[in-house]
Amino acid sequence: MFEWIGRQNVFLIYVFLFLNAMFESLFPPYPSDAFVLVFSFLAGRGHYDPFVVYFLTVAGSIAGIMLIYHIGRRYGDSLLVFLSRTFLGRIFPVRLIQRARKKFRERGDLIVLFNRFLPGMRAPIGFAAGMSGIKINRFFIYNAISVLVWNAFLITAGFYVGATWDEASRFLRNYTVIAALMLIVILVVLTIVYFRKQSRSRDGR
Repeated sequence: MFEWIGRQNVFLIYVFLFLNAMFESLFPPYPSDAFVLVFSFLAGRGHYDPFVVYFLTVAGSIAGIMLIYHIGRRYGDSLLVFLSRTFLGRIFPVRLIQRARKKFRERGDLIVLFNRFLPGMRAPIGFAAGMSGIKINRFFIYNAISVLVWNAFLITAGFYVGATWDEASRFLRNYTVIAALMLIVILVVLTIVYFRKQSRSRDGR
C-alpha cells in the first residue's frame, strides 16, 4: 500500500487529505485519523511535507465541522418535528433531545473544545452545537483550537512515534481504546449523578 501511495501524484494526495478530513466530520464512522496517520508516517520518511499535511487536515476538519454545524442550525428544528410525528420519536425521544439541547447551550463551549479528542462524537457535537444556537464565532474558535491541538498530536505521532508502521498504528489503536473507555466512564458518572439528583428531588417533594 505504501509503495502504491508513493507513486501517486502529490497534488492528488494533498486534495485527498483535505477531503478525507472534511468527510470524517460529516460521517463519524469514516476512519480519517487512520489515513492521516498513514500520510504522517510517510511524511516522516520524506515523501510529503508534514506542514502541508497538517495545514490541509486542519482546514478539512474545520470545513467539515462548520458544515455540520450549519446543517444542525438550519435543519435541526425541522428534524425534531419530523421525529415527533413519526415512529422514530419513540426511538429518539424528542423531550430528552430538547433537554440535552438546553444543557448543551449552557455548557457547550467545553464540549466543543474537547470534541476532536472524542472519536465518533465529532459530527454529533457539531450538529448539537448548531441546534443549540451556540454563536458561530465562539463555535469556530473553540473548534479550531480543538482541531489544531488534535491534528498536531496525531501528525506528530505518525511522524515520530515508532520506527515501523506497526508501532505507529498500535499507538493510535491504544489511544482510541483509552479515549473510548474514558468516555464510557464519564457517561456512567454523569448518569449516576443525574439519577441521584432525580431521587433527591422526588424525596424532597
